[in-house]
Amino acid sequence: MIKLLVVDDQNIVRNVLSDTFKEDPTIKVVGTAANANEAQKLVESLKPDVISLDVVMPGMSGIEFLNWLMPKYPTPVIMLSTFTQSGADATLAALANGAVDFVQKPDGSESDFLRMLDELTTKIKKYGTEVKLQKQSLFAKTSKLTFKEDKNTKIKLIAIGASTGGTQAIDYLLGRLPANLPPIVIVQHMPEYFTSLFAMRLKTTSGLNVIEASHGDILENGGVYLAPGDKHLLVRRLSGKMYIELENFEKVSGHRPSVDVMFDSIAKGKMGPHCIAIILTGMGRDGASGIKNIRTANGITIGQDEKSSIVYGMPKEAFQLGGILHQVTLVDIPQKIIHCLEN
Repeated sequence: MIKLLVVDDQNIVRNVLSDTFKEDPTIKVVGTAANANEAQKLVESLKPDVISLDVVMPGMSGIEFLNWLMPKYPTPVIMLSTFTQSGADATLAALANGAVDFVQKPDGSESDFLRMLDELTTKIKKYGTEVKLQKQSLFAKTSKLTFKEDKNTKIKLIAIGASTGGTQAIDYLLGRLPANLPPIVIVQHMPEYFTSLFAMRLKTTSGLNVIEASHGDILENGGVYLAPGDKHLLVRRLSGKMYIELENFEKVSGHRPSVDVMFDSIAKGKMGPHCIAIILTGMGRDGASGIKNIRTANGITIGQDEKSSIVYGMPKEAFQLGGILHQVTLVDIPQKIIHCLEN
């Protein structure tokens, strides 16, 4: 039985979630709170397995609550996010401060309300059984690494795929990497609109030239290109130049954008031998077959290890499939990238 604590300032949300999970034998709402101050007391007494947390509440903010919660009672927190820009900004800040995921609140229609309940139920069951957070932080900011450029290096591209926990991991990696690297392309499972805000946030925190990718972008050294939500990102090459294609075809491995799609485009485009491919924390298996194809093409592949992953799903699948050349803890991945570039 998964113990759920519901924290939301709207009484109707608390009641609906409590009533919904009465019918589910695997989830029990052990308490509800109208604000973060009430939630603090309930966390200490009830010790829930998962917390659903409203993004915007009166009094203590969700960020302040997370900063109190994670050092003392590391618990998977799923944010309930609004469709507004302020709600999206707050959600990204929450993910950066320890929340594992988010679910968008409904737009008012019955169908979208059922979508929210279904998505929230799935994530509660996943995080209540598969995620064990550690008290120590793996994301402490440290100094930038340096890289002595070598025009003869065979590596011309760095590709990164991530899902659950990836916003923190990507922020950490880019925060340590210097600005004079080959172009970096990233797929992070995230809805449209959130990706543009995430790109802006990464640009600010890392100091790198991070943008939300557009169709036809030419990949330049020092550039970081984040796949937009609901678009597949493919890397193409023409006349010695690499560029980005964005496509709307069906989901692959359950996602759009899909890490497999990006990795496969690199391998099939004969760019595999010139690529460092990295698969980070995430639920599911997206990216596993694609990174295997890059390794088969003599590319360098790196997988985040179990200890430092919020969810050791995607990197585990890639490792078990034989797609990982180097399995590395998160804090060591930036230095491993530099080492591979220089050797």
